[in-house]
Amino acid sequence: MIETELAKKFIEQVTQYTEYNINIMNEQGVIIASRDPKRIGSFHEVAFYIVSGNEDIVVTSNEEDYPGVKPGINMVINIDGRREGVVGITGDPGEIKPVALITKMAIKAMLKYEKQQEELRRRRNRKEHFTNLLIHVEYPDPGELRSVAKKLNYSENIIRIPILCKLEDVRPEPLLDMIKNSPRHGSEDISIILDSSHILIFKTMPQQARKVFADYKYIIAEYLSTALKWLREQEKRCIFYIGSFQVNFTQYYNAYRHCKWLEENVNTESAAFFYDHTGNYVRSIVPVNELQWMFNVYEKELGEDFKTSFMEIVGVLIKTNYNLVTASKELFVHKNTLLYRYNKVKDIFNINPLESSADRFFLEAFYTFLRKEH
Repeated sequence: MIETELAKKFIEQVTQYTEYNINIMNEQGVIIASRDPKRIGSFHEVAFYIVSGNEDIVVTSNEEDYPGVKPGINMVINIDGRREGVVGITGDPGEIKPVALITKMAIKAMLKYEKQQEELRRRRNRKEHFTNLLIHVEYPDPGELRSVAKKLNYSENIIRIPILCKLEDVRPEPLLDMIKNSPRHGSEDISIILDSSHILIFKTMPQQARKVFADYKYIIAEYLSTALKWLREQEKRCIFYIGSFQVNFTQYYNAYRHCKWLEENVNTESAAFFYDHTGNYVRSIVPVNELQWMFNVYEKELGEDFKTSFMEIVGVLIKTNYNLVTASKELFVHKNTLLYRYNKVKDIFNINPLESSADRFFLEAFYTFLRKEH
């Protein structure tokens, strides 16, 4: 179907370059756009005959041939095998034929372009809707998700992992184009611009699960290599937060939340991987009331000086994976000073976190509680 506004726009453009009257008729044979405004809305018998029949062109020599039809040439507008309407040029048929052919070619090209643009707009709208269901709706309708995914040609039940790109001083469009033009970007990779400083990609992984779990960091590094090179050349910066593996669209909401948790809680200059921080994540989602029931007596009975020292020491030990040498450098104290303070913590709780995983978990749980309390 030819849109009336589009037909009018075409007439306005064409009439700047020709004096001939041009009419555009829809699939019902009604004139929807014309250089002669009086003819708009009237029925065009020849146009209806062309659209509903098999003739591609009809030449009329005088007004008596068909009522309400002036001499000229009328040609079918055929888009992708469908007879969408008719374009007519009024005048001496022998004289106007070249103009008629060029006009037909021009309107077909315009309609085809507009149809392609409309399909792109529809896909973009579907993709935005799909992304909204994936990352903003905690309990989406699985049927709706899969229906939209099918229209977008995205398969489910394949391993994907989210990559949240946080940009600084660079527009998202050129970076996403760089990523999508990479040979490692495939048709099953889901990507979208979230806002002026965030891009989200659900990157497909190889289907050999064991290889994925061992090598996914290298796979992602290779995938982003072209973009990283471009960022270096532009002297721009982007931080990448990589979330959790998922195979079901209904779980992508949680995978995206893992990326956002990294952005809010992990300090990095380049990239952070969720599975490197699962311990901190699990501790962060433990309800405060649970920790309160566990540690309220400890918190009340221990002095403020001890708790301040405890927070400083344990925070650094967690950060350095309990390496006393590295931790002492982080605190700018001698190793023996740190060891002295650490032993006081050991003695008060009668624990040995360096050798016991259970004691380490206790220490970190209490540390989490104090952080949430203060």
